[in-house]
Amino acid sequence: MNIEINGVTLQADFMDADFMEKFEPALYTMRDGINESKNRKDQMVAAGYRDLNRCVETFFNTIWGDEASGRLFGNSSNVMLHLEAMARIETAYREERKQFNDFSNRYTQQQNSFRAAQGHKKPKRS
Repeated sequence: MNIEINGVTLQADFMDADFMEKFEPALYTMRDGINESKNRKDQMVAAGYRDLNRCVETFFNTIWGDEASGRLFGNSSNVMLHLEAMARIETAYREERKQFNDFSNRYTQQQNSFRAAQGHKKPKRS
């Protein structure tokens, strides 16, 4: 799947185990870093923005290589630009998950219909 962010096209395959092996830990690391930054009481707003931006940039660099954040954000320290980039990733992820769920539900329903037509009973769960 192609995801365009700030004029840069990134390749993501949320249905590929190898891709998800990088994606999920990077996502959790970013989330934890942002939460940690938000919990600092004595931090100025600008410092909080920079921390959030660093977490997002690290996320992109971890998945798409060390130069990814530079291509996406240049020298911008605009926090909304960074958050909008994450929103694009989230939207793409949700779209692929929906497609997967729709397909797997259809397949599961077809299997249950086939079993019923053949006179098979669903196994009981213990």
